[in-house]
Amino acid sequence: MRLREWMEALPKRLKPLLPPDLSGFRWTARPWLVQIYYRDPAFHYEVWHLGERRGRMEVGLHFESRDPERNQAALEWVSLHIWEIRHHLGPYVEAEPWDRGWAKVFETHPLPPLDEESLARFAQRLALWIQTLEPILARERTGTRSK
Repeated sequence: MRLREWMEALPKRLKPLLPPDLSGFRWTARPWLVQIYYRDPAFHYEVWHLGERRGRMEVGLHFESRDPERNQAALEWVSLHIWEIRHHLGPYVEAEPWDRGWAKVFETHPLPPLDEESLARFAQRLALWIQTLEPILARERTGTRSK
């Protein structure tokens, strides 16, 4: 399968894996990545093929607004919940500031063959990311600090 095809197929595989309240996402794709978002495209889930040379695929939540302070505030909120996130997603999840005043919460995986099996596996992984992080983000939006 070509990389562009794989990325464009991912949202279609993702949708049935999510509960109804999370299946109404929007998405954009480029030949090397796909972005899934709900309210604001600047805050999106991303699966990113980092290239053959790096040999990695990233899954994460990116905060890429034009306002670095907004991105930093989102990163700080998510960082307060990093142990809860790692409990659900595993110990290799990182949260850090990034390029251009952006920030991200992410993990990387060895570059998979671009086939149906990896497409299913990454769709399941992305579904778990969304189901883990969306409730945390909702608490931040509503100002609710408890679980």
